[in-house]
Amino acid sequence: MLRKVKLRGVLCAGVIAALLAGSCAEAAPRAICGFYKQIRQQTYMDRDARGEYEILEERWGGLAADKELTARFPALSKAIEQRTKADWAHMEKQRRQMKVEAVQFREESPAYYHPFAQDLDVLMRRADEHVTSYLEMEYTNGGGAHGMYGWQGVNFNSMTGEELALSHVVKDLGRFTDIIIAQLQKEYPQASFFDMEKTVRNRAMMGRLNWTIDPRGVTVYFNPYGIASYADGLLQTTVLFKEQPQLFNEAYLETADAYAQPFPTYYPLVTSLRDNDKRDVLSVDQGEGKVTVSLNGRKYVFDAQLTKLQPVLVHMANKDNFLYIDGQTPEGSHLTLVLKVAKGKVQHVGTLPYTFMHTIAVSPAEQRYWQFMTNPDGFYIDRVVPLGNSSKTDTCAVGSDGQLTFG
Repeated sequence: MLRKVKLRGVLCAGVIAALLAGSCAEAAPRAICGFYKQIRQQTYMDRDARGEYEILEERWGGLAADKELTARFPALSKAIEQRTKADWAHMEKQRRQMKVEAVQFREESPAYYHPFAQDLDVLMRRADEHVTSYLEMEYTNGGGAHGMYGWQGVNFNSMTGEELALSHVVKDLGRFTDIIIAQLQKEYPQASFFDMEKTVRNRAMMGRLNWTIDPRGVTVYFNPYGIASYADGLLQTTVLFKEQPQLFNEAYLETADAYAQPFPTYYPLVTSLRDNDKRDVLSVDQGEGKVTVSLNGRKYVFDAQLTKLQPVLVHMANKDNFLYIDGQTPEGSHLTLVLKVAKGKVQHVGTLPYTFMHTIAVSPAEQRYWQFMTNPDGFYIDRVVPLGNSSKTDTCAVGSDGQLTFG
């Protein structure tokens, strides 16, 4: 079970305390903050006649809400806590089974033995007074030819803590399904689809599509082997609200004017940077001391010795857009690259000695927490300190030039 931790800071700017009745209010929601994940890594060992060896490498990231968010959205916080506990129980059960299988694998295939791996992570997609949406990402690697991974969307009503069904958001599911199928065919022309159209329609009819609701649309995900081969990887496609407004319930067309949206590297983020019916595609990649940002097919390369990138799109109320990209340096510390996205170009603004990784120096190992940036008008970020020392949390906002302002 996750340890309860105290995160210092003041109230996030832009969060209101009014209690709204029903599933969604009609007024445009404001982005909220206060979500974090606790990170735990563990290597399990065993011993046989050949000596001690690793049997399982485990990494866990569990979503939680800080005390300010819990006070304002108690039902949401409880729902997230229950979901996280269920995920932890699932991982514990799977861990016990994998440890037994790993020992057996070593006995049967000593020449090809490798430690098994188990990884569960979370990533926020949207967080405002109406909707909280995030991804659970799971990876396992056992004795097979390759590991297996998948993403699962989780969507809550922020006020009630009720888990949302796609039918709450989409009022014409048939037309929505048609668009999903057409976009998959267009966006993945080389994919080895099998029964794709039938599978998508059946899942939609049974309420089993895997999705998140984003600040500017709905994204649907298909894990490996779902509708295509493993080599095709995870497939995703996004329908923007302003592309097809007639498809969506009106309550969900009102979205935050200012928001911050984390997204994974290697997979594109589809959004509308100008809040219109024009889609923009962003992706972030790393390699050989460089960070590469692709914007609508055009690449921008920046010299930066950063790995383990964690990008966030920052969308301001005046429609300015920035990228905050947290990354790890060769020395093991973290920095944040700030880029401005404007007029079809990506430009470097600065590199901040700040990180969303919060560390507490606790013997014999550090405790680590990841603070999700979901509200540009008020969030927690940590000053970089020497490794082995506790980090120092500041409460900040994004200024008009993309740099930090302090609250």
